[in-house]
Amino acid sequence: MVLREQGIFRILFILSFVSVLSAQVKVVESSGLNFKCLTASFYEPKMGVMKYLDRNSLKVDIGNSLDLIEVKNKNYSISFGADFFAYVLVNNHGFLILRVEAIDGFFGGNMSVRKGNFSSRLRILHHSAHLVDEYGELDRKPFPFTGEFADLIFAFTDKFYRLYGGLSYMFRIKPSDVRKFYFQSGLELFKDLDSFVFIFAYDVKFIDEILSFNSTAGVKLGRWNSRGVLIYFMFYDGFDIYGQYFNLKRKFTGLGCSFEF
Repeated sequence: MVLREQGIFRILFILSFVSVLSAQVKVVESSGLNFKCLTASFYEPKMGVMKYLDRNSLKVDIGNSLDLIEVKNKNYSISFGADFFAYVLVNNHGFLILRVEAIDGFFGGNMSVRKGNFSSRLRILHHSAHLVDEYGELDRKPFPFTGEFADLIFAFTDKFYRLYGGLSYMFRIKPSDVRKFYFQSGLELFKDLDSFVFIFAYDVKFIDEILSFNSTAGVKLGRWNSRGVLIYFMFYDGFDIYGQYFNLKRKFTGLGCSFEF
């Protein structure tokens, strides 16, 4: 009797193992956000890591954006959500010896509207920036960087591209010499090939001069507006993305991996 039960167990185990091997492995899909986060803008919730190619440092992204409430009918959808995220400048001092130099944190809420190919998003976020582990070794001394801003983006999405434009206004900011207003525009191109998507995107922030230009190119496992893993190369030219260095110009390239939601 015992041998018979053991034989049945072995057969069930083998069948289960074979079924796992024959199963299709794919990215778990989601319906995506009502307004997909902008690929080439740094002020967006992301999860992942990027290696700076011009120095021995990493940019680590931690955060998420969630649609919490949705009002929807056959003509349009309106969503209300939350954004909590940060990006961190990490310096490598040896194998798994990492020290945080700077961190910028954001949190707040958003409202997005989508009707056909047209969509828009309004966000109100708190932003603060800090020097952390190594500020005593830097020439630059930490100072209070904190404030709130609102940004509004309008977008048009078709089969293989998204074109967008908008503006941002900081209605409370310290220090006072931070630029309070700028325009923003960009383009995202994407080409689906079965379970892969080729992506190219750029983002420009400007007012009386170009404040920043960022271009990103990569391959994503998953659909464009869904969960997936994006492997990308990027080029940036403009004012530093970290608030503690807001008035310094930077130009750099990076290679990264982002886990999109």
